[in-house]
Amino acid sequence: MEAFVLDASVAFSWCFPGDPSEDTPYSRRVLAMLRTRDAVVPEIWPFEIANSIFVSSSKRHRITEQQIREFLERLKPLPIRIEPYSMWGNIGLESLARKLNLAAYDIAYVDLALRKNLPLATLDDALKDAAKTEGIRVLS
Repeated sequence: MEAFVLDASVAFSWCFPGDPSEDTPYSRRVLAMLRTRDAVVPEIWPFEIANSIFVSSSKRHRITEQQIREFLERLKPLPIRIEPYSMWGNIGLESLARKLNLAAYDIAYVDLALRKNLPLATLDDALKDAAKTEGIRVLS
């Protein structure tokens, strides 16, 4: 089965069905791809999802407990797998982060796409630019 690297920005948009700023044609296309393709994510991904839930709920008061439960139930059956990396491999991301001027947690997606030769699904413009700079295909 074909795979792609899934940025947390896309996955978290699925928490807001019907919200035109989040529930976009792009995010729906990526979700539909998971019917026939696997998503691969770096180890930081679950922490980013958890943090997005925390910030959207506790800090911004943007989502309810019900929306969180529905989002997690939507997420659980999806073919999303974590790609482990060594501690020193993760620390070594600082080099690519400095080169592309992005945070190491964003670079984890670029690095994973490079290592596995996979396209990247993201809503983050800076991440798209970095991926393109490195010759990574960004799903459109």
